[in-house]
Formats: sequence, structure tokens, C-alpha cells
Amino acid sequence: MAAEYTAEQEKYQAALFSLLAACILTTVKLLVGIHTNSLGVLSEALHSGLDLLAAAMTVGAVRVASRPADSSHPYGHGKAESLSALAQTLLLFGICLWVVYEAAQRLMAGESPVTPSLWGVGVMAFSIVVDISRVRSLRRVARKYKSQALEADALHFSTDILSSAVVLVGVLAVWLASVLHLPSPLSRVLVQADTVAALLVALIIFRASWRMAAEAVNTLMDSGSAREREAVAQAVGNVPGIASVGGVRVRSSGAQSFVDLSVGVDSGIRVSEGHRLAHLVERAVTDVLPGADVTVHVEPCSRDAGGEKNPFLLIQTAASAHGLSVHHIRLLQGDAGPRVELHVELPGEKAFAQAYEDVRLFEEALRARWPAAEIVSHLEPELALTNGEAGRPVPEALLQMAWNEIQVLAAREPLVRHPHGFSAYTLPEQGICVAFHCVVGEGLTVREAHAVSERLEQQLRLAVPVLARITIHMEPPCSSPDVVSTQPSPLSTG
Repeated sequence: MAAEYTAEQEKYQAALFSLLAACILTTVKLLVGIHTNSLGVLSEALHSGLDLLAAAMTVGAVRVASRPADSSHPYGHGKAESLSALAQTLLLFGICLWVVYEAAQRLMAGESPVTPSLWGVGVMAFSIVVDISRVRSLRRVARKYKSQALEADALHFSTDILSSAVVLVGVLAVWLASVLHLPSPLSRVLVQADTVAALLVALIIFRASWRMAAEAVNTLMDSGSAREREAVAQAVGNVPGIASVGGVRVRSSGAQSFVDLSVGVDSGIRVSEGHRLAHLVERAVTDVLPGADVTVHVEPCSRDAGGEKNPFLLIQTAASAHGLSVHHIRLLQGDAGPRVELHVELPGEKAFAQAYEDVRLFEEALRARWPAAEIVSHLEPELALTNGEAGRPVPEALLQMAWNEIQVLAAREPLVRHPHGFSAYTLPEQGICVAFHCVVGEGLTVREAHAVSERLEQQLRLAVPVLARITIHMEPPCSSPDVVSTQPSPLSTG
């Protein structure tokens, strides 16, 4: 908040300094222009009068633009500066027309009613010095805080320096023609220099006004900058994990930039990883456009469109897109090409015809991305999870027998030790279920540890055929204590 307050204060002070300078220059130029009847000086006086009005508008625009966003203006009030800049250009166009009209009248008349005077020379020199000072001040603050209104003022007053120099040459030429008593043809040319200078001033003002109006209209119309869009797209494309970048839109409201874009990420990543990548994208954008308000839309995209490199990811992605859960995925390679066999879970109460239609749509989507694959699906009811259902206790004799067999089998298996955490219970629809923990040998891979677990499970089923479900939790050596409980315990599940 302190930094924002300092920024607004500095912008406001720069605008006030410009307003004070415009007041002084307008007054001095107007008095000298009326006294000398110099069209060049009068055009500069009117120009400075517009500067005064523009500076006042800038002060007001800066005050309005500094207001925070509210419910009526969720993007803030920054475009007040663009409206101010556009209004300034309309005023400048008006003064250009007046100067051109008056200059044409004097040129057609063939004479200039200018009263030669060093006052005109002095006031234009003074104007140049003041304009140089305020252009430096405005440009420094405008670039520091990206203020379009102050930037318009700086551009405006930088043209004042050039136009004042042109008028200075014209007024000086008229004064020299009078002082040096030059021959008539040359004197008439120098006398008209003031009028020609006024036309040049009008041309300079018109060119600067046109450019400033175009920038203001572009900002108000949210046209954005192609250079900024390209810079944002390039920066985001360099973020690790971002597969594609699209829909980049950049708009500005005062000093605040707003960026919308879409990024493609691997469809198999978790939501939390997608969220992390979105944060990295925002950081990359703010490196290009500091302080930008960034909205990132994350879209899934497959790294392997054909499915041959990562078929499991492709299958899971297609199933997830259709709200289905699949398991027991088997990939076979036959003479006719790849073959996929899988189980699809659906609500048990759902009509079979509707369930079949859901799976058919899933298979069509999978074939569209993997045309060479033959798909064979098996429909089954999904496992219903219940809350508060208690398992019945297992008879003590059976409990002790199962635990003894586990210890015997673990002792025979060289890669298994320390069986512990044994529990057993009976579920109405499944039968007797047992679960236990054991430690496996160090340095095994997941595949090797799973093979040990399956081997132990098969041996336990042969030893205790009544077991309906066996769950073995494998642990590495570093995660289990050396001394563990060896007492079996019944467990009620909920």
C-alpha cells in the first residue's frame, strides 16, 4: 500500500508541475502574441492553452485512475488516462484547423501584420527551456509507472519544444528583416516566415495528435500489443511442463496489464501439479509484464497421440473423460495389431443398456486416438463404499491359524521379514479378509517387491483356502522398527 501511495503521489506531483508550467507559458505567450500580432506566437499561445487544459485533464485522470477496482469497475479505473489522452487529441485537432485557416488567409494576402519585437524571441526561448524541463520530469515518471496520461503529456510537450523552435526561427526572421532593412523581395520572404512557421507547428501538432489518438483508441478498444503477446507466448513456452500455448490476449488499463492465455499440459498429471504449472506460467508472464493480472486456463493434451508410447495413460485419460473407472488393463500384441482388454466399473443399479452405451462411447473415443487397437471390455459393478459397516470377528482358531501360516511363509521367503500389524475380519458379501505388514529386502524395485507380495499371497491362499481377500502392505527396511508385535488381532472395519 505504501508503494502504491508513493507512486500515485509522484504521478500527481508531475502532473501538477506540468499544469503550473502550462499556466505560465500560456499567459506569457498570449500577452506577447497579442502585443506583436505574431501568428506563430499566437498559435503557440493557443497550443499552450490546450496544454493547460490537457494538463488539467491529466491531473484529473491520474486522480481517477488511482482509484482501486470496485464492483462497478472490476478492472480498475486505469482507462481514465486513455480517455484523457483521447480528449487532448481532439482539442489539438481543433487548434490545428484554426492555425491552418489563419495562415492560409495571411499567405493569400501576401503580407504579415507581425510587429517585429525581441519579446517574441525571448518568450519562445523561455518556452523551450520550460518545456525541456517538464518533458524530462513527465517522461521519467510516465515510464516508471506506465502512465499513459503522463506519457501523452510528455509526447505532447516534446512536440512543443520543436514547434517553439520553429516559431522562434520565424519570429527571429521577422525581427531581422526589420532591423537589417533588407531588400524588398528578401524582406517579404522573411516577413512570411512567421506564417510558414505557424503552418509547420500545425503539421507537427497534427502528427503527434494522430499518433496519440491512435494509441488511446487502441487501449480503449483492447487491441493489445503484438510484441507483448509474442513475448508472453515465448516466455510461457519455455516453462518446463508446458506442452503448448494459445489464446494469448493482452489488454491494459492504465498501468495495469491483464493477460489471458491457455496452456496445454500432460493429461496424466494430478490437479495439484497442474496448479503448480499455472503458478509458474503466471510468474513467467509477470517477468515480461511486471504487475500483470494473469488468468491461466489449463487444458489437457496427450504427449503420445498415437498411444503406442504410453497406452496406459491414453486409456486412463479417455476413461476419465467419460466418467468411467477402468482396471485390469492388459495389452497384447497380435498379428492384427495391438489388443486391449480391460474391466470397466459402472454403478450396479444402472440399466445394462445404458451402461453398455456409455462404454461404447468410451471405446469410440479411444479408437479415434488409437485406431490400430482392438478393444475388448468387461463390464462389472463398481465397488460400493459404505460408511459405518462393521466387519464380524473371525473365529479365534482360524485367526491363529492364519497368523501362524503367515509367519511360517515369511520365514521361508528370503526377501521377507518381520511380519506384523496382522488383522482379520469377515464381511457379509466377501467372506474372511486378512491384512498384514511385512518388510522386504533392501534395494528392490516396485516390480520385484510386487512379485514377492504376489508369491506370498498365492502361498497363503493354498495354506488357508477360506481366505477371500488378502492385503499385504510391503515396507522397505528403513520404515519399520527391528522389534515388532507378533500377536494377531481381530479388526472391525467401518
